[in-house]
Amino acid sequence: MPSEWLLGVLLGALYVAAIVAMRQKGAFTDEVDHYAQISVFTHADWRVLPEITTIPGYHLLVAAILRVTGSSLDAARLVNAGFGLVAIAGFHALRRRLWNGTETIATAQFIALPILVPLFFVAYTDVLALALLMWAAWASVARRHAVAALLLTLLVGVRQHEVLWAGLFALFAIAAAPARARLQDALRASPSALPYALPLICFGAFWWWNGAVSLSRSQAGLHPDFSLHAGNPCLALLVAGLLLPLHVLCGLREFGAKVRRSPWLGAIPFLLVAGFWFGFHPDNPYNTVLPAYYLHNLIPTSIEGNPTLRALAAVGAAVTACGLAPTRLRPDGARWIYPIALLFLAASWLVELRYVLVPFALWLAFREHRGRAIEYATLALWLVLAVCMMSATVTHRFFL
Repeated sequence: MPSEWLLGVLLGALYVAAIVAMRQKGAFTDEVDHYAQISVFTHADWRVLPEITTIPGYHLLVAAILRVTGSSLDAARLVNAGFGLVAIAGFHALRRRLWNGTETIATAQFIALPILVPLFFVAYTDVLALALLMWAAWASVARRHAVAALLLTLLVGVRQHEVLWAGLFALFAIAAAPARARLQDALRASPSALPYALPLICFGAFWWWNGAVSLSRSQAGLHPDFSLHAGNPCLALLVAGLLLPLHVLCGLREFGAKVRRSPWLGAIPFLLVAGFWFGFHPDNPYNTVLPAYYLHNLIPTSIEGNPTLRALAAVGAAVTACGLAPTRLRPDGARWIYPIALLFLAASWLVELRYVLVPFALWLAFREHRGRAIEYATLALWLVLAVCMMSATVTHRFFL
C-alpha cells in the first residue's frame, strides 16, 4: 500500500537522521565502559575490564567487526544501529507469524518506541540482546525450538539475566501439547521444550563459576542475586499507561463489564494501589545520581519524594493494569508473560527504563491491536515522543 511505503520511507529517513545526528557526540554514560572494553578487544587484549557487569559477547562481536572496518565510537554506534535493524526484522517476523496483516503498523510502533529509540544509536548491549530475543521468540512460535534455544544461549553471552525468557518459550512448547497429556506429563507431552534447558545450564554454569550474576565483582553489591523489589514492576505499569492511554481506556470498559459479572474483581484496583504505595522504593544508590539528567532516576525519585505524585502514580499504575489486562495475546501460553515479566523486573534492584523495554517489546508483539485509528494515533504519539527523546539525547539535556 502507498501509505505503508510512505511510512517506511519516513521511518527510514528518521533512522538515518538519528545516526548522522549522533556523529562526533561524546560518550553517553555506560558507553564509556562499553567502548573501552570494545577497544581493549579490538587490540587483541583479552582482559575484561572490572566495570563490565555482562558477559562480554557484545563487546567481542563489535570488536571483531571494528577490526575490519576501523575502530571509533561512531563506528561502534553504527554497528549497534545495524543490530537495531536485525531487532526490527525479528519483531516484524514475529508479529507477522502471530497477527498476520498487522505487522506493518506494529513494526512502525516498535521502531518509534520512545524507550527504545535512543538505544539504537549508542554502544549499549541492549539492542543486540533484544535482537536475539526477538528472533528466539519467532523461532519458538515457529516451533524451531533448537534454534530458539541456541539464540537464547547466545543471549546469555550478551545480557545473562535475560535467560529468564527461556522459561516463557519453553511454556510455549508445552502449551502446544494436548491439554490432557500436558496435565499428565508436560515434558513427555512436549519434548520440544527440552532444548530450553541449554541456555539455563549455561547460565547456571556461569553463575557457579563467577559466584554472582553480575560479571563485575565490584558491581555485584548493587545488582544482588537473591532479592526482589517492586520498583521496576511499578515503573513498567507507569510507562505502559503513559504510552498506551487509548488502549487503557478501551480495556477499562471491558474490565468494568467483568466487575459487574464478578464483583470481587473490584478489589483488584485497590490492592494494586496499596501495593504501589507501600512497595515502590527506588533505594538503589544509582537511582539518586543526577536525576535532572537521567530520566530513569527523575521519575522514581520524584514519586518517592512527593506524596501527591506517589498517589497519582499508584492510581495510574492500577488503572493501567486493569485496562491492559483484557488484551488478547498470542500464541497459546502467552499470558505467562505476566508472571515471568514480574519476576524478571522484580529481580533487578536498580530501577531502569531499559529493563522495562524487554517485556514491553515482547508484549507489543503478542498483543491484539485495538483498531486502525487507535494504533495510528499511538504511532503518532510515539513518533513525537521519540523525536523529543532523540533531541534531548543528542543535546545532552537528558538520557534514558
